[in-house]
Amino acid sequence: MPRATLQRWTRVATLLLAAVGARPALCSEVVWRPPGVVPSASAWSDTAGLSAAEATYAAAVRAHADGDPTCVDNYFRSAAHSWRDLEACLAAGRPAPPRVTELYDSALAQMLITAQQFGRWDPCRGLSADGVVVPARYSGFLWTPDAFAVLNPVGSYEDPVLLRQHRGTGLGLALVARRNTANPAPFTHARQVFSATVVLRTSADRSGYELRFYDPLRVSSTMVAGRRVAIERDLSAPFAFIGLTDDRQWIDGFIRPNDGGPREGLYMIEPFQPGKIPVVLVHGLLSDPRTWVAMTNELRARPDLNDRFQWLAFDYATGGPFLESAARLRRQLAEFRRVYDPARRDAALSRTVLVGHSMGGLVSKLQVTESGQTLWDAAATAPLASVRTTPEVRRLLQAEFYFRPSPDVSRVVYIATPHLGSYWAKRPVGRLVSSMVRPSARRNAEFDQLVRDNPGLLRNGDVDRLPTSIDLLEPSSPLLQATAALPYNPAVALHSIIGEDRYDWSGEPTDGIVPAWSARLRGVATERVVDASHLQMNKVEPTVKEVENILRLHLAEHARRLAAQRTPADWD
Repeated sequence: MPRATLQRWTRVATLLLAAVGARPALCSEVVWRPPGVVPSASAWSDTAGLSAAEATYAAAVRAHADGDPTCVDNYFRSAAHSWRDLEACLAAGRPAPPRVTELYDSALAQMLITAQQFGRWDPCRGLSADGVVVPARYSGFLWTPDAFAVLNPVGSYEDPVLLRQHRGTGLGLALVARRNTANPAPFTHARQVFSATVVLRTSADRSGYELRFYDPLRVSSTMVAGRRVAIERDLSAPFAFIGLTDDRQWIDGFIRPNDGGPREGLYMIEPFQPGKIPVVLVHGLLSDPRTWVAMTNELRARPDLNDRFQWLAFDYATGGPFLESAARLRRQLAEFRRVYDPARRDAALSRTVLVGHSMGGLVSKLQVTESGQTLWDAAATAPLASVRTTPEVRRLLQAEFYFRPSPDVSRVVYIATPHLGSYWAKRPVGRLVSSMVRPSARRNAEFDQLVRDNPGLLRNGDVDRLPTSIDLLEPSSPLLQATAALPYNPAVALHSIIGEDRYDWSGEPTDGIVPAWSARLRGVATERVVDASHLQMNKVEPTVKEVENILRLHLAEHARRLAAQRTPADWD
């Protein structure tokens, strides 16, 4: 599809979604302000009377304005002189003068910015300044040094998606670090971002200086001059930074669902952590993983949760049938276990939690149910073995229509999930949005071959195109009804969070898209009703709190299970 045509469809989709109460963000609403450069004292006094920190800072500002790389050297000297003043104050147990702290922070931020600008930063070696290499040391990180390819000092920011900013004042400079890896580890992205705090300080042997990077998720303080000092921490900045810089392509993924973008699939927010329970967040229709920013920002800021869980997201193009996306997630969950625990000795990986919003709940449901013949019989009139098609298409159909529950998933949280569909799918707005989907030429050719070479195979015989996700969300859809009837793995715990912020034309409560009767599921362990619209359901405080409670319940049950498995020898 030409870019101009895609842009027109994007505008149409935005208007249609606005008509049903959804407001997707096609452009960022994040405001990001880098750290301010404090003015040089030489602006109001003679340089002859300035301290060494002030004089070198003034020289750095002038060189920076001239594009002179010696600004890196002078920013380093200023930060080093300021550090000596800070350290002396800390050793004496008295607060440092505000100007010392202000100068240190500004010099440190500008040193990092200009070092990258002039090619003086190597995350594996350190920063080149003043004729030496200032070594980089890393404390508390799961990331390897090469992940610190790009450093973005944090100033102030506003992100309307975040419920709150989790940050604290202290020593050092808060950063958003970004990796840029050609061959990332399995189930990680090449350009993931994460929080860091950096301090330029005297090296352990006091022969020079080092750049010490701390992981603020796991380190909250450091020792300076025999005293424990809190460090600057900002856990929320990476989420705002992603919102500012990430090129959201959910509309492209909806319209062209078979393009297979590089970011699609299951991925971890941090490197793999043995012994931690995976929580997989699955977004809904016309969305992407950024829809989970508010929730992830809150969950990771809770030490009791972050210490026990590892966070993953499943990104998928939402225009195609959700059976296809579910098959991909099923395959990748199995592959995740094979890669990181091939001997299946890590009990935590058998306790995976899925959290699905909207259609993501249906994708999650198909990880913990058993298909039997139910789905295929709802779609076709003849056995799969008798269908005339290619081996590749037969394998795809087998994966999408025939499956058993994942042995690794033990809990599912449904958020505004249309188990029984949504009437919006069959209304004119839904029909029009569905018509926008453009499957790949290959998928269309495969579908045409099935219809041509197998007359009468499809139970819905008047189908003249590959069904879209919206087609399958119609309450009358045989496949959706069959999905609702699938038996669950009885060992899996289920939870429902239902939106009710208005009433529909018949007087039934709804979130504006999914009626409460469709989101309600029998046999759940807990059910919570939230006053929120469909688009906001996974972002509002009550939903986040409910997910927190469910995860703590999950931890308690996991602990009881492990205790029950211990033998008397384990107690010795």
